[in-house]
Amino acid sequence: MKVFVSLGERSASNYIYEIFKDVKGINFTAITDERLESIGFESIAKIEDLSVVGITEAIPKIPYVYSLWKRIEKLLPDMDAIILCDAPAFNLPLLKRAKGKVKKVIYFISPQVWAWKEDRAKLISELVDHLVVLLPFEAEFYEKYKREGFHVHFVGHPLVDLAKASLTERQVREILGVESYMAVLPGSRWSEIKRHVPYLRQVFRCLEPRMPIFIPTFESFKDYIREGLKDFPVRTITPKDMEKPAYNLMAYADFTLVASGTAELEASLLFSPHLVFYRVSPISYLLGKLLVKVKHISLTNLILNKEAVPELVQKKPQQLCKALKEFLEDVKAKEQMLGEFKRLRDMLGGEGTILKLRELFLQLLHHS
Repeated sequence: MKVFVSLGERSASNYIYEIFKDVKGINFTAITDERLESIGFESIAKIEDLSVVGITEAIPKIPYVYSLWKRIEKLLPDMDAIILCDAPAFNLPLLKRAKGKVKKVIYFISPQVWAWKEDRAKLISELVDHLVVLLPFEAEFYEKYKREGFHVHFVGHPLVDLAKASLTERQVREILGVESYMAVLPGSRWSEIKRHVPYLRQVFRCLEPRMPIFIPTFESFKDYIREGLKDFPVRTITPKDMEKPAYNLMAYADFTLVASGTAELEASLLFSPHLVFYRVSPISYLLGKLLVKVKHISLTNLILNKEAVPELVQKKPQQLCKALKEFLEDVKAKEQMLGEFKRLRDMLGGEGTILKLRELFLQLLHHS
């Protein structure tokens, strides 16, 4: 069996790696990273070649993207299936090009059609055979797009299995050399780091933090973060200092401050009490308010359909500082939050989701 996998982000690649790492008898060709190549995926391109944020960064990539679409199109008639993973800017045009060229189309991780651009849901329902979603409410959302030959599957979220500390609390505290600390996650993209570090500098100036602050990040970001926050008790921790720094730091932190995104859901699954924040340009924020249809920004709150985690989006530094001070002293609020995190885990399918996803994919690939 031959399968093409189209990826645009590391998170989706991590899920595909965990799902298929022990599977035999399938020849995968894909947009890859080093982990996928280590389990035998043949590479047609690298994820890094597609990972850009913003229009100005994307423009130089346009000729490359068009040529890549054409190369994939030529491969598809020889494939038994294509698995498209999230990345709607790349994968939805590819989905249109794949029509009639491949026997089976599976879309893994729905774009956020429930938040904005709902017309993409109609396109997916018309061109996809099987849609595998990661959030429980997404299966309900697609009910109105039901048609013969279009099937929606939800078995759980892989982060329930993956978002776990790999070190003990004692090991982490020995590495850090402290007993208590705050974890801060300012984002995983350069655009977020450059926007959030100057903002956090103002927040910390107001907060006057007494406990040390640890920021898990990548080697490429650490010097910028250190320089930007050098006046405060802040240390950056990269994979060179500690394995899985984000998971291990969040798991045992007294408190976590996290930029909205996948890391926020990971904080909840690690039972780390946290506040979520985010900053964008004023124009982007106004456009977002006009276009986005959901009440919450954090995945935890979206799934639970309530504000279990305080959201400080586009707030002044003093407002975030005030919310932090209040929350750090509110023991009852932390306890309530931990109770909500348990309910969240149950809603996301509980333990064993990777195995359930593996069984589902094998069933979808091997049966008509």
